[in-house]
Amino acid sequence: MKYALMVRNDDLSKKTALKIKEGLQNFFIYDEKNPDLVISIGGDGTILEAVHQYLNVDCCFVGIHTGTLGFYTDYQVDEVDQFIKDVTSRQFKTMKRYMLEIKINKKDSFQTYYALNELRLDQGLQAQVIHVYIGNVLLEVFRGNGLCVSTPSGSTAYNKSLGGSIIYPGIPLMQLTEVAGIHHNAYRSLGSSLILDESQTIKLVGNHFNHSLIGIDHIHLELEDVESIEITIGRKYVRFIEYKEMSFIKRVRRAFINS
Repeated sequence: MKYALMVRNDDLSKKTALKIKEGLQNFFIYDEKNPDLVISIGGDGTILEAVHQYLNVDCCFVGIHTGTLGFYTDYQVDEVDQFIKDVTSRQFKTMKRYMLEIKINKKDSFQTYYALNELRLDQGLQAQVIHVYIGNVLLEVFRGNGLCVSTPSGSTAYNKSLGGSIIYPGIPLMQLTEVAGIHHNAYRSLGSSLILDESQTIKLVGNHFNHSLIGIDHIHLELEDVESIEITIGRKYVRFIEYKEMSFIKRVRRAFINS
């Protein structure tokens, strides 16, 4: 098996990476270009960087956390010896984590991006007016700071801070959640999260997309001359390796309730 490391730029993560390299040198081949397994050492942000770097490589991911708690990571920094033992045993399960496919449409062209966690659309300086379509049907004319579309994996991230629901991973669903919507006698919007399956497309058409900021996981872009944004889920996914049993409910409890 070939593997690669994605390492956060801090002393503890670098030290952990050296220990893992030493532990795996007699078992696996280090290959940064075409790995079978990508080991992320850092936090959830490091995982996102790894996924985007190896988006077009057929590989699996696993995480070791070297800071505060990470939702994607199975191992803490003091469990490196156990990780080396587990990864060399080659007994594991895989979990599919579905990604958003995001199509940003301009007049004569389009660009496609993928998100493991979410798409965040926020103007920041003034309220946005966004026509929200599900398929070809108008759902609402949203007025407010912005919108978030998240995957099941991303439902525990920014979406949760907005009051969205937590969705069990491994299911091709996406969630549309408002960011500070305006609600009074003149303007109303849904006011709650909307969960959609893989057969649906979310289409956003904005009056003020120019200079709006869009976040796609850890990537930030400024929109220019954009006519619409289309979001789907289910066509692309990444695989996470699980060497030890940890139920999703235990992860939720560990991350948000108690250890």
